Amino acid sequence: KQMSLKEKAMARVETNARNDLLEISGEHRLRMENLAFDIDVWYPPLKELTFESVFVPMRLKEAVAIKNYQNTRFNSRGKLTQEDVRVLNDLENRIDETISKQFAQDGAFLRLCGRSPKDSEPLDRSKVRSDYARELQQLHDEGLPDDPNTKLRAISRVHWLYVKNGKEAMSLLLTSERVFADMHDWIQYGEPEQIVLRKWEPDLHMEYEFRAFVNNDRITVISQYDHYAIYPDLVSMKERIQEKIVEYWETVHPHVGEPSYVIDFGYFPDSDRVIVIELSPFRECTGSACFKWSIDREVMMNGPLEFRLNEKSHPQLSVLVESNWDDRWKGEVPKYWEFYSQALPDPSPSLLENFKKTFNLKSSQNSHKIFFYGTLKKGFHWNSKYLWDSKYVGPAVTSDTFQLVIGDSGVPYLLPESKKAGKNVVGEIWEVDDLTLQHLDDYEGVTKGYYSRNIIKVCMGTLGGKQMMANVYFKLNASQDLLSQVPTEEYTINFHLENYKPIRHILVKQRGYLGEQALH
Repeated sequence: KQMSLKEKAMARVETNARNDLLEISGEHRLRMENLAFDIDVWYPPLKELTFESVFVPMRLKEAVAIKNYQNTRFNSRGKLTQEDVRVLNDLENRIDETISKQFAQDGAFLRLCGRSPKDSEPLDRSKVRSDYARELQQLHDEGLPDDPNTKLRAISRVHWLYVKNGKEAMSLLLTSERVFADMHDWIQYGEPEQIVLRKWEPDLHMEYEFRAFVNNDRITVISQYDHYAIYPDLVSMKERIQEKIVEYWETVHPHVGEPSYVIDFGYFPDSDRVIVIELSPFRECTGSACFKWSIDREVMMNGPLEFRLNEKSHPQLSVLVESNWDDRWKGEVPKYWEFYSQALPDPSPSLLENFKKTFNLKSSQNSHKIFFYGTLKKGFHWNSKYLWDSKYVGPAVTSDTFQLVIGDSGVPYLLPESKKAGKNVVGEIWEVDDLTLQHLDDYEGVTKGYYSRNIIKVCMGTLGGKQMMANVYFKLNASQDLLSQVPTEEYTINFHLENYKPIRHILVKQRGYLGEQALH
């Protein structure tokens, strides 16, 4: 179908506006470049190869409350309300319950889907100082000199993103500029976040973390992750570590579903085993560790395989340690809850409506029936992120016939038009509120032109069952390959588990949004 002149003009306007937005907002571009490699994208197919992880879905009002808290505490903007405090207390309780249920014995490592709050303030500064003093003394006892590199090695063994309860978690979330930026991005551009709690491995230190670059289905380079410190013990172990990383990667790679990416591994010398830590895009936004994108691009792209360890001390290492570590932990700071007393009274109804209009938030008072046929169904990849707070109504089938086809990433598409006879499509009905509907529109890319949301007639259970009207998402601008496919009537869980490639699925959408060449 050819675009009219008006449609072409509008498309140019939308593209220019999007490009302007991405150029102006560096944080937003960074978020979008990394989105396809968020942990909630890659974890399900790799969960047996990495640390056990539990996801705590967030409500939009929690993102707003975190942003209001930080504006009040750090930016002298009195945004925090008493309702925000109630929301934050509820979030704390949810995190606390999850830790108690899943990680009661050892605690957990806390992060968001996109990154960790490594710039945050732990609940107990004195523990950070005492842990550092202990690790530094141990290295001195082993005969290491009292120099910046030894201090940096001690720092690498101190863990302050480890949490045992909700209070420790909230201290990290409410004091991190990274978290603030990601909450702002969600509020402004509509990409929901989740809190991730990962099994704690006390025996894994940064000394044994490594970054591997994979391009066109092969590892091209491997680097020591911490490219500031020198770890002499790694030299004699280098050959064995490389062998174990490559061996483990050969098991991991088929589950990733992408030819190019960056992957971090942890190595446990006592047990001689490797584990996946996280994945990142094969792009310049990903740190290159001991390599440089500007100088080493050829070997990073094509190999031959090279493994680098840091062999030179940074010329300003002493200053870096002093300013980024020694000075950072001096003295004490107030606990996060001490700022709750600064909360303003809850806004009046009129102010609240103005706030919702400013951030394009809906009231959450209405309910909507939606027919799901793909990755949002119960037990499928994205169900727990987007529908955890919604009501499952039951199985259903479309009254009319449609073409349900499968894309390269193993994701199903429902087409509004077809070259072939369609089928009565099997799926599920869910009941969602206004805000969830808004999240779903964002996820499906309704405003980006990826999908349209329409009303169709469905039968509950099977054909002939009780009829109702429900929303459904149709794929727009389908390729000729999709239009020509023989349709299927159901996207099953077995097919999903065997064929769905989540990274590729999100990349398809994000590369279009970033104005880059689309994947096919």
